[in-house]
Formats: sequence, structure tokens, C-alpha cells
Amino acid sequence: MKELPYAVRFVYVPFATTGSQSYDNLTFQVSQGVLNGAIGEITTTAYRSQFVDFTVPFEGGGFTRTQNIQYEMHKDKPTFLEPFTTKLWLIVIALFIFTGMGLWILEHRVNEDFRGSRSEHVGLIFYIPFMLLVFSNRERIVTNLARLVLVVWVFVVLILSSTYTASLSASLTTAKLRRENMDIEMLIRNGDSVGCREGSFIVEYLKNLGFDKSKIVTYNHSEGFDDAMSKGRIQAFFATMPYTDFFLSKYCNKYMKVGSPYSTQGFAFVFPKGSPLVADVSRAIIKLTDNNKKTEIKKRWIPNTACNVDEPDAPDVKRETIDLDRFKILFAITVGVTATCLVVFLFSYLYQNRDFFQRISSSGASTWSKVRAMCKHFDQRDPKSFRSSRPNEEYGENESPNVHVYPDRHHRSMVVPVTSEEVPSGNGAANQSILISPT
Repeated sequence: MKELPYAVRFVYVPFATTGSQSYDNLTFQVSQGVLNGAIGEITTTAYRSQFVDFTVPFEGGGFTRTQNIQYEMHKDKPTFLEPFTTKLWLIVIALFIFTGMGLWILEHRVNEDFRGSRSEHVGLIFYIPFMLLVFSNRERIVTNLARLVLVVWVFVVLILSSTYTASLSASLTTAKLRRENMDIEMLIRNGDSVGCREGSFIVEYLKNLGFDKSKIVTYNHSEGFDDAMSKGRIQAFFATMPYTDFFLSKYCNKYMKVGSPYSTQGFAFVFPKGSPLVADVSRAIIKLTDNNKKTEIKKRWIPNTACNVDEPDAPDVKRETIDLDRFKILFAITVGVTATCLVVFLFSYLYQNRDFFQRISSSGASTWSKVRAMCKHFDQRDPKSFRSSRPNEEYGENESPNVHVYPDRHHRSMVVPVTSEEVPSGNGAANQSILISPT
């Protein structure tokens, strides 16, 4: 009213809202001359315009639905498994085992820390790759091939662990909004109670939508809506956009807008038919809009605008599960490096012990006996490159294990040295032999 080009003396008279027809009664009193005008949350409707004139809206129209914020809980698997997909978990476990086996093969013949009973071998295969997640590797690595595998694996473990930690932290601190009862038809079918402001035209609107009169509960204050929503007496409440923004500024973390807004003409001043104030006040409202004063007034009364984003247009806060595609190249690198090192080791092992394998292949023993002889040979320590804190504890300096292969029971035994350089000593020292008879 201060923006009018002339002074207007006026007195504010409170009008009590006592029923669903309150705002209609207010406009009717203006038309009858009981009041010279009216201002407030008076929505422009076709019915009211029959008796009074409205200015241009000073606030946008429409009303919306507000419901409790509910969060989606994933129950299909434990929280600590959520960061990775099931397929990725299986691939990671397979890589751990593959890397452990690769390190054991590369170190077994030359490293004391990688020897022992069969159960200790299995323990090492699982222990070393997993311990790199939290501890530094305590077992000595003596071969360059194993060191290369270990360096690449440490890099992979660092990336996996950091990605897993970041994803798990995000899943524990954020949640996905659960969209239930988004359809107003569902509220009607379920017989849910809904709320709206007392005296609002929305009451009649909800009746026209199909809500039973007994399911529409009216409240005068925002505290009433909060109490009813918190205790489950109503499942949603409908209010005009400005009032909803005001309500959410007070209860931002408990409720949210849902569904698309329902269009109305907005709030406006009410004057009797033919009043010259209609045009003058309309121009004053337009002036306030143009110089941005209306926005400043709204921010002063509804400061928390961050909570007033319409949820249908806002994206969900999704907890994204990491799949295998993110690590394809990384896994290909570690598998390639490990496999290459194993191939290089295999060729080197076969070349260094070529005489042994030639004698094994030319012997008349069964295939199973040959395989057992090869396994026994691989399980022995490499006398040329073995590194131990207790040298020669099992064999003497000149002692070495031999493999005896018997072609059949009627022929004399055939002694096959472990390597071409190993020749049974003649100094009377006891030789350790691996006896394999044909099956």
C-alpha cells in the first residue's frame, strides 16, 4: 500500500477462520460492504470472482502435497558388501587367490619363508595378499619376478581399498529417498487421512478429487501439522505453495514436497466490484516485482529456501554400486603381469632342469609316477639360489636330493639327479632319494 501514488488510510481487522467456507465468507463480506477490502491467503477462484474483484496475484498460485521423509533401506545384503557388486566381489577374491598362488610358486623353491607343511602353504597363499590391505608384507621376497608381482598388487590393493572405503562412507552418510504414496489415488484407495488449513478452498478441492469428508483433517497452525504427521494421524497435508515453503523452513529435515503442484491463480487483494483500488494496487504489486522488493520480503519471512526444492524435479540421492567395468583395465594389468612372471619363471625352471625332465620323459614309468616325480622335484629347495637364515640345515654342503624312478620291477633302478650339475657324491655321505615305483 505504500507504493500507491496517493495516501490511503486503512485499519487491519483480523478475520477468524472457523470453517471450510471462511475465505468465501470473507470475500462475501467485502461484496456486501461490511469490509472495504481483504488481504491474506485468499486464492483467486471463479466462484469468488462473481462477487468481488481481485488484483493481480502478489504470490504465485498452486498448492502441493507434503509428506514425511522416508529413506530406503537395502535389505538384500549387508551394508559392508554394498559398495561392490556380487560379480566384482567374486573377481576380487579370485584375484587374491591367484596373486597368492603366483607369489608362492615364484618363491617356494628359493625362500625359507615360503616353505613348510601343506597347510602352511595354503595359509601363505591366502595370507600374503590379504595382509597387504592392513599391514606391510612381513615375509621376505627374494626373487625379482615376485617383487614385480608384489609391486603391481600393492598398487591394485591401494586403489581397491580406497575406493571401497569412500563408497562405504558415502553409503553410511547418505540415503536414497523412498518414494511411497506418491500417487494421490493411492492415498484415496488406502483410506488415508490427509490435512489442510482450516478455511482453505483446498478442502472442497480434495472432496472433488474423491477424498471422504471424514478423512480430511484441518489445522490452524504449522505445529498442528507437525504433530499429526509425526504421530501418523495424517499421511500427508495439502497447502498453498507459500505456506508449504514457510512450513518446510521450520521442519526442513522431517518433511518434503511430493508430487506435482496443483495449479491455482495465486493470492491477491480483494476489493468490491468496480473499486478503483484494484488497478492501482495491481500496478503497485507489479512495481514491487520489477524492483525485486517482493523477493526480498519473501526471503525475510521464509529464510530457509534450500528445503523448498520441489522433490519431483530433484534427483534421488543414490548409492551407486561399483561394478566390474570400473576396474577392468586395472585387473587386466595385474593378471597380465602375474601371468607373464609365471611364464618367465616356468621357462627358466624348465631350462635349468632340462636334463632332469628329459630323463623323466624317457623313463618307462607311468604318467602318474612322472607327475609325482616332477612335483617332488619342484617341492625341493633350489640348491643354487636358495636363501635361508639357516643354511644347509636339511642337507649338507655337498648333499642334494635325488629322484629314483623305477621303470618296472624287473629292471634295475635308474638314478636321475635333480639337476644336471648334481652328481651323487662318492664320499659316503647319505643321499636323500625320492623313490617312485610304477603303478
